[in-house]
Amino acid sequence: MKFIAVHKWPKEAQIICTKEMVAGFTALLKGETPKDIVILNTWTRDEGGAFCCWDAPNKEALNKLFKQYLPTMLKYTEFVPVSQAYPATIEYELGLLKMMCDAAK
Repeated sequence: MKFIAVHKWPKEAQIICTKEMVAGFTALLKGETPKDIVILNTWTRDEGGAFCCWDAPNKEALNKLFKQYLPTMLKYTEFVPVSQAYPATIEYELGLLKMMCDAAK
């Protein structure tokens, strides 16, 4: 499953969140994190925070990873399950087909 992690930390948490990101990304690079959790993209916010796209088996797995490596960031994070719409993926196409079937009922 894909998730967008919406991180909105306050200015006073910037340093600790940055230190946690260094620790978390280092663990990822060293192969110390679960192999079925992959960060795909990250976009930063000028006012503090970021949007990160993750591939993970479920939200609980992401919570566990963040509790271990990014506990402060977790306080300021919402994990939102998403489907890629463009370019279209099979998951997105199936979602559209299911919506059409439900609408036809």
